Parts: sequence; structure tokens; C-alpha cells
Amino acid sequence: MNKKYALILLAMALIVVQQTQSQDLHVSATGTFFVAPKSDINVTGSLEVVAGGDVTISSDATHSGSLIVSGAATGVISYQKHIPDANWHFVSAPVETQSINDFVLDAANGIPTSGLNNYAVSVYNNTNAAGTRWEYYSAAGTHPANAAGNFTTGKGYSNKRTAAGYYTFKGTMATADVVVTTASSTAHKWEVVGNPYSSFLPANSLANGTNNVLAQNIDNLEVCFKGLYFWNGTAYQAINHATEALHLTPGQAFMVRTRANGATFTFPENLQTAQVAAATTFYKGSETPEIILSLLSGTVTKTTILKYFSNTSTGLDPGYDAGTYIDTTPTFAIDTHLVSDSQGIDFTLQCLPNNNFETSIVPLSIKAVANESITFSADAINLPDGLKIFLEDKEAQTITDITTVSHQVTPNKTLNGIGRFYLHTAASVLSTEDSGFATTLNIYKTSNTNVRITGLQPQGTAVVKLYSLVGKEVMMYAFKMETVNDIALPKNLATGLYLLQLVANGAKQTKKLIIE
Repeated sequence: MNKKYALILLAMALIVVQQTQSQDLHVSATGTFFVAPKSDINVTGSLEVVAGGDVTISSDATHSGSLIVSGAATGVISYQKHIPDANWHFVSAPVETQSINDFVLDAANGIPTSGLNNYAVSVYNNTNAAGTRWEYYSAAGTHPANAAGNFTTGKGYSNKRTAAGYYTFKGTMATADVVVTTASSTAHKWEVVGNPYSSFLPANSLANGTNNVLAQNIDNLEVCFKGLYFWNGTAYQAINHATEALHLTPGQAFMVRTRANGATFTFPENLQTAQVAAATTFYKGSETPEIILSLLSGTVTKTTILKYFSNTSTGLDPGYDAGTYIDTTPTFAIDTHLVSDSQGIDFTLQCLPNNNFETSIVPLSIKAVANESITFSADAINLPDGLKIFLEDKEAQTITDITTVSHQVTPNKTLNGIGRFYLHTAASVLSTEDSGFATTLNIYKTSNTNVRITGLQPQGTAVVKLYSLVGKEVMMYAFKMETVNDIALPKNLATGLYLLQLVANGAKQTKKLIIE
């Protein structure tokens, strides 16, 4: 035999692989082949596992074993996916043909049950109403596990164990591209998908240039949500081209928001890689300027992130800005709106230019109940020397330096979006006179019958006029200025483009509106 590892035959011995490459791999009926967490094997030919043979790939808290087969694969393999605690985790089956019923009944998988006989294995149904989208498999009832069939290849599930340990998935290998067709909800287009292979996949551009899972699917994701959303135990964390390199571990699942009903999400087979030393954390240190803004209420903390690049703008940067995942409307949250041309969408990650820090005034979208204290704080990473972070409160007409000191506010009414708080970055102390009308103003349509105007000082009156494209005035309305102003539009407006003009404090602002 003139080629090393041209063929591996396994009989009765236990073979533990650290790292190797073979053209073909054959495991006999009495053979056992084990790929340890820090190990990988790349079969450039075919894999054959005879019935009774055992091929197992394992993982631990920091590493995952990897098995890649370029050719055909026959027979059953096992993947042991390490679960670090008893919390909920998004997982996908890194094999095909794993029965859901067999999985929940396998005592070694440690699946708890509730008093309603529900197993802690659930699938996301985006056609359901908010708050009821997770459907739990059960011993009997609406979603019986014994009638559920197999885990859908490439689809993600939310599961938990009774304690830290392993999920063991048993089935055939996926050796071709895996394409998931998303559900058909028109209003809530979120879906849970996951790595279907027993190997790693590059998630974003810093992991593998233009050839990565996000880049392969970016055209099928909604424009403000072009990212992969991971549940970190307390919140959804968006991964996109603005974040550090990430490789998807075998069985790692996440949320995506597709642009249309029935859109597809593809896991390309040729992107598989070993990545045996990949870290489990999503982020690591970098030189990118960044602000992590936190909001505390009681013992609960929420965060939103700003990053600064040379190739991003104050408007929407698809693949860099990431809208916030929302199921039911939260009562406590902090997000941002785009600095330029807000469309009423909350962003958990916003990317801005790194050459005009002092002119980018960021609208903060705050959800908080009335008469309960909330505390703002900021963590600055790699900001230019001397640059400070200021919080503007338009209602209180104050600007506070929160670069190193937190700031507490007790709102006397419920907060539900932008209009009151803004974030500034500047080298010198600011005053309210430095925050002009044009720089904090946001005008956007919330429906075909309502326009929201935010960022005005709550004093005096303003006038709104609406014109058709031929210049005909179709509405004029005077109102008392508040930090948030909802303006009713005329009913039964014809579809098309209109111009809305706002006159306040002697200044004018014009905005295009599309009635659909």
C-alpha cells in the first residue's frame, strides 16, 4: 500500500483518534472507533459502519471532536454533545435519523419532564401567537413524542438536562448540503436552525472571509436582521460580520429572521472544518472601538452594543447592524435606533463610523415601568483617548457623563421606545444646547394611519403638514411637543409617496413617507 491511511479497517479493538486523515474508513460489526474532544479525522473517501460497529465523536466543556467524510457514508454514528448545566440550550442533531422519542426516553440524556408530562425538548413554531411559540413534546397530548418522528436535519430545538452531562445523538451522517425551509408566518419570521454536521462550520466573515454560513444565507435574511442570534442563557446575542470570528460547534443551534415566507437557510457541506481548538465563547478582545451600554432594574441587567468601523454608516448597514429578537413585548429592555433614518426598529447591535464620534447621537430605546428606578452605565472598549460617554435626558433636560459613573433615573411614566434618552460621545463636557433639533429628531411611520415623532424638547408647539407629490396639502396638524408624539394620519390615504414637513422652534424638517 503506497499511501498512508489509504484504508482503515477496524475489528475488535478500541481505536482512539487524535488527528489523522484517511481515504476510506471501514468499521466492522465488532469494531469501536472513538474521536476524542480535542481530536478530528478527515475521511477523504467513504465511511462504512457495519451494523453493530461503534463510531462515536465526543465533546467536553471547551472542545468538540470532529469527523468529516467527503464521500459516501453508510451506517450509524453517535455524537456526544456536552451540555454544561441544567439550563435551556439551543441544539440541533449533528446526525440524521435520530428519533425524538428514542432521544427523550434515553435515560442517559437526562431529559426532565413537567407535571403535564411535557419533555424538556421543544420546537419553535412561528405561526403561533406570541408567548406560545415553543411547543413541547410530551408523553401524550397535543405533541406526543412517539408520533414526532426524527429530529429535522438542520432545524434547531430548545432542550435542557436535569444536570450537566451529555446528549447522545445516534443516526446517519449528513454528507450533502442541508437546506431548511422556514415556516410560513407572515408576521413573525423567526426560525431556529442549527449545524447538522459532526464538524465545525465558519459562522461569519472573520472566521472565513466571504465563505461562511452567514454570507451564504445573507440574501435570504431580513434586511435589518442579517445575523445569527444565539441564546446565551439570559439574552439573545447577535453574531454577524461586525463580531469576532465564530465557528459553529457540532449541534449548535441559533435563531434567524428570514426575509420572506418559505425562505431557505442552507448549511453548505463544503464549509466543514475541524477547528478542534475552537473556544466556546462568542467574543474575544479586539481593537474595534465599542460601547456596551447597560440598564439595571433591581437585579436584572439588559445591554445593547455600539461598534465603530471605517466601513459603516449612521444608517442601516446590513450584515453589521442587528435588529433585536422580540417575541412578546418586553417590559424592561435597552436597545438603540439607527442614528440616521430610523424606521422604528430596535437594534441590539448598531455599527457606526469611527471617524465622526462626536456627531453620532444615538437614540436609546428604553422599555421600563413607571416609578421604578433604572440605572444607566457604560463600558468603553478601545475608544479614542479622551472621548467620554454622555447620557442626554430630554425630559429632565440634563446631559450626564456616564463614562465611569452610573446614572439613576426614576421615570414617572412608562417608557416604551425612543424619544427621551440619547447617547453622545464627545471629548468635552456637553450641555443641552449642544443637542440640536435636527440631530436628535426621528420621524417614522408606525402604521399607515400613524406617524411617530421623537427627539423634541417637551415645550412649546409644533406643526405637521403632509403633502402629496404634486404639492397638494392633505393634512395640517398643530400639537404640543412631547419627547414622543404620535400623529394620526388622514384615513383612506391613497397608496404612494408623500412628504411630511415638521416645523418646530423656527426650524423645518422634511421626511418622505410611503403609504402602502
